[in-house]
Amino acid sequence: MEDIYTKLWELAKPYYEVSRPMDIPHIQWMMPIAREICEKENLDDSLLLPLVILHDTGYSQVEGNDYFHGDMRRAHMAAGAKIAREILEQIDYPKDKLEKIVYYVSVHDNWAFDDNDIYKKNVAFGTFNDLDFIWTVAPIGFEEIMKCLNKNPIELIEWAETNDKLKKRPWSCQSTKELFEKYIRDLKEKYIK
Repeated sequence: MEDIYTKLWELAKPYYEVSRPMDIPHIQWMMPIAREICEKENLDDSLLLPLVILHDTGYSQVEGNDYFHGDMRRAHMAAGAKIAREILEQIDYPKDKLEKIVYYVSVHDNWAFDDNDIYKKNVAFGTFNDLDFIWTVAPIGFEEIMKCLNKNPIELIEWAETNDKLKKRPWSCQSTKELFEKYIRDLKEKYIK
């Protein structure tokens, strides 16, 4: 990973260390996959990678553990946008990119409020949303999400395959679509005989 992204991760990691237990594995899974997809799809990594690294830092600033509650989602996005701005300013990130990243952090979970069009306006932001969703079926993410949603493996596979995301926020690129399909195949082989 380039030095700038390593530095971003070093500055963001302390927020994740006092946040949700699944956040560090979540970000560590997303970073290399996002980098790979940027290369495959010719996406702007200077937008996608900081967004991946910074998007959930705001959970370190909110109380509670009902991560799916609307108020908590809004609070973590607002807090995360402030943290993202501070970190990006600290490393003198280019101003035009900084503003976009801060904005995206401030709205990255807006799908939970049925605001889906924002993900279709920028391929990098849409790809971020794809990856954030794909985490639910990635090997380590699947285990965490089963606990959060209180679902068994078969229920979670069905939930993922029928999720509104697939209709309301279609895949932003072929690479994320293929990754999701691969993980679903792997899960079915493991859990559905």
